Amino acid sequence: MNRTAIDYGQAQITAFSNAAAAGEIRYEPDVARQAAAEYQKMIIGLQEIRTRLQTVADPQGFGGFQSSMELQQGFAQKTVDGLAVLNQLIEGAMTLQEAYLRSGNLITEADQTNAMLTQFVADNSGLGEP
Repeated sequence: MNRTAIDYGQAQITAFSNAAAAGEIRYEPDVARQAAAEYQKMIIGLQEIRTRLQTVADPQGFGGFQSSMELQQGFAQKTVDGLAVLNQLIEGAMTLQEAYLRSGNLITEADQTNAMLTQFVADNSGLGEP
């Protein structure tokens, strides 16, 4: 299966993250925490959508005709694709959250966010793959 991918500004996120890690971009700690908090709100919202979408990942009740089975399979694939896109958006938001924390020299918090990001990626890396 092809992995669904969208361009949500990955190159810009990577550039910002690298610059923050290198100390080229600096924010006051309170500003960095505020930005990270806004991304946390986004992450929570995306995770809520993801949880609701997971409840319909295996649609049932389409009947036994070939056309209905194909329709059921199509809906299931759209769900998998949607989950993959949500995972990408969550990953991007977590990366930005970490970058803002690093830009505020909040290293412990940034490392904790990085650990959560790493765990999230590890837990969801096989989504949509056979």
